[in-house]
Amino acid sequence: MDQEVRVSPVTRETMGHAVALLERFFSEEGFATPPPLIAANLQAMVDDETCWAGLADAGGDFVGVVTVTTMLYVEWGRLGEIGDLYVLPAHRRRGVAHALSQAALAWCRARGCSAASVVITPDGEQRHNLARFYAGLGFERTGRTIMTRRI
Repeated sequence: MDQEVRVSPVTRETMGHAVALLERFFSEEGFATPPPLIAANLQAMVDDETCWAGLADAGGDFVGVVTVTTMLYVEWGRLGEIGDLYVLPAHRRRGVAHALSQAALAWCRARGCSAASVVITPDGEQRHNLARFYAGLGFERTGRTIMTRRI
């Protein structure tokens, strides 16, 4: 059953709540980013007009977080990307992730994005069946491979 969820932008006042949720997410999923870097990177995103972060409030408690970035491409024009999406385990399957995703997509539309993407890790897919979740929101597989190099 869905619960009433309100999504609002992360602000300086709510930054600590968002960082705590992201630290928990990274720990649960086995990402190696240290907590001080999570906090610094989120602050940089909040200060950058091409990025957005939102917090989900359900019953007065912050129960989820989402981050979004945008980039310019020749192919797409401005493209949004949902980078992080996390909901506390006790609040999953209640509409929180859907509300966070919809807020992120609305923010992307308002910034003139032609599309939005999401990267799903193999672990994320295995643990949470994320492709099915995102397909339910209208995301489609592109067949592209993402390769990354640290610089």
